[in-house]
Amino acid sequence: MTNAKRGRGSRHGVYAGAVAALGFALSGCGGGGSGAAGSSAATSNESAADPPAASSNAVTLNWTPPTENTNGSPLTNLSGYNIHYGTASGDYTQTISVSNAGIATYVVDDLTPGTYYFAVGAVNSQGTESPLSSEVSATVN
Repeated sequence: MTNAKRGRGSRHGVYAGAVAALGFALSGCGGGGSGAAGSSAATSNESAADPPAASSNAVTLNWTPPTENTNGSPLTNLSGYNIHYGTASGDYTQTISVSNAGIATYVVDDLTPGTYYFAVGAVNSQGTESPLSSEVSATVN
């Protein structure tokens, strides 16, 4: 399976809202997506993601990068994200590491038809992952 990517703290309070507004926008070829807002620790700078573009056998994930730790201090050591996904809710059998904190869109491609469930965690420079975002799903036809 190939994956194409596109887009642009210490333990003292793992990142706000995992990935601040993981009000994920999802798209799957011919399928609908369902999303949820970020985790309960999300900050007030959250905003909904732009509407995604559908493509064949792919799901596009969009998020707003976090800017604060859960303790309210500025997040200065964000190094990337881990995208966890699988074909059963809560059972993430695949992980994609995105080592560029500036990326806020990722295309998971070469997916076979079916429903996929996604959650994202922010990763700091020490390799510590935040709690996962709320789960979202998309169906690829």
